[in-house]
Amino acid sequence: MSKPDAALQTLVDVVTHTQAGISITVTVSGATITGVLVSAEEFAANVAQQISRAHDFASEDVKGFNLLFEHLGEAARGEFLHLRDAQLATGVEPPQGEGGWWRVRIADVGGWSCGRVSTLR
Repeated sequence: MSKPDAALQTLVDVVTHTQAGISITVTVSGATITGVLVSAEEFAANVAQQISRAHDFASEDVKGFNLLFEHLGEAARGEFLHLRDAQLATGVEPPQGEGGWWRVRIADVGGWSCGRVSTLR
């Protein structure tokens, strides 16, 4: 595993502290992923909600998922970046449609740029 990019790590830290979203495109193992960089907490809360809606869990189960993902969000600080509306960019056309939630180990990012693929043209 390579050493994380200090500039990218700083950008992730800024998003964590400000709770702002920043459009970003990253390359991981040859794949290009574009989306909005968000805090680990926003990622965790939304993934927990998505799982509970998809599986129609009882309210007690939802509380457990929320707690689990809250702890995962706290543990992810400094090691992962989190994307909202993430899409794989393939081919010559920019990604179309709705994206999803994506978690990427910062040390695995080979390159990155501010902005989404659709706005980089």
